[in-house]
Amino acid sequence: MKNAVAEGLSEIERLQRQVFPSGSEWFFPHYAGYSLVNLPASIFQWLGADAPAALRPPLAHPAFQQWNTRFDTVILILVDGIGLDWMQNTLERASRDEDLRFWAHLPAESVLAPLTSVVPSTTATALVSLWTGALPAEHGVIGYELFLKEYGILTNMITFQPAVFGEGNATLRLAGFNPETFLPVPSIGRALNEQGVGVQVLLHRSIARSSLSQMLYAGAEIFPVGSPGDLFVTLEQVVTQRTPYPRYIHAYWGAVDEAMHRFSPGNPRVWREWLMFTQQFALFFREMQKHSRGRTLLLFTADHGHIPTPRRAEFEVRRHPRLMDCLTMVPSGEARLPFAFVRAGKERAFQDAVAELWNGRFEVLPATEFVQTGWLGKTTPAPCLWERIGDFVILPREDYYWYFGLKENTLLGRHGGLSRAEMLTPLLGVVL
Repeated sequence: MKNAVAEGLSEIERLQRQVFPSGSEWFFPHYAGYSLVNLPASIFQWLGADAPAALRPPLAHPAFQQWNTRFDTVILILVDGIGLDWMQNTLERASRDEDLRFWAHLPAESVLAPLTSVVPSTTATALVSLWTGALPAEHGVIGYELFLKEYGILTNMITFQPAVFGEGNATLRLAGFNPETFLPVPSIGRALNEQGVGVQVLLHRSIARSSLSQMLYAGAEIFPVGSPGDLFVTLEQVVTQRTPYPRYIHAYWGAVDEAMHRFSPGNPRVWREWLMFTQQFALFFREMQKHSRGRTLLLFTADHGHIPTPRRAEFEVRRHPRLMDCLTMVPSGEARLPFAFVRAGKERAFQDAVAELWNGRFEVLPATEFVQTGWLGKTTPAPCLWERIGDFVILPREDYYWYFGLKENTLLGRHGGLSRAEMLTPLLGVVL
């Protein structure tokens, strides 16, 4: 395998030096060719289709320029939460760990390179960018929990339920929400269909018919699956079915991310979850090599990485009446990148409260400055962006976060922030 990580990081870090001349612990997204948002345009190219003009430019990493041919099939396997650091640790251990040997014996012509995630580094934002080719500022899905002005409610952007709900079936559909018309930008699924490309998506049965899936996968044939074995047997059946048209096949797996949230990234349960996925991936790959004709491009990536976030009561914002008195509602966005809606006249009091309560652990930026800097992309923002981002964006340092839920804080791993571990993801490619 060609390891092009160092070469890619050199370009990504060059951008970091431009944005942060004095250095920073935060990683700026490289939307000009080294980001998840650049994958859709490349997928169009690899399938011999014309990318819509509104898409961000294709991947710029030289390692991927070798694939300048048209493929019959492009497969993208996305494992939620597997950051670049996790992938590199896997490869480092693979030479001496029997359970990981698959990763050490990938074909010599396969390529591993780094990408930056989007901001915030979270699933809802990343998947929308991946399925629209649009920057976060353009599509407006800028966090896990967002205030949707049109519905007057703080909303979970995965389930499209009120954010305070922990269970039940009440979604925004009861208020007239239509997932197929919610986004201000079109899905790439329809654009591929219009050019004769079939689109097929495999994902867990629990989310196969969800509002998020209906919003993202317009024009796609959906295959619900229930386990890593089910995922890869179904994927093999789908891939080996001959069709007279090119295909884009997307497989999403979220169990590793779920384990990282619940137990922390370093917990052995997470590693076991990853090993189960690896085992089934290896079996699938072996079967695919038997059918190899050089006409299929297999890609493996992730939406973001993870960091450990131990429970710390001091970061539970509801414990700080001084801070809460400044807000019109509880914070939203991400625990690792919160948005604050501040009462008129309380702006200075809010900034002072953050500085004095946490002594520099969080940087507070006016939302306009955050957007204009380009964290969400240098573009004309969608009008809905300003309704959702609030007045201030809070940038946590190190592993700090805000917890603003009413329920007990149970998550021991998080993402959404701007650290290297959260922002850098792998992109592995191999021709079959």
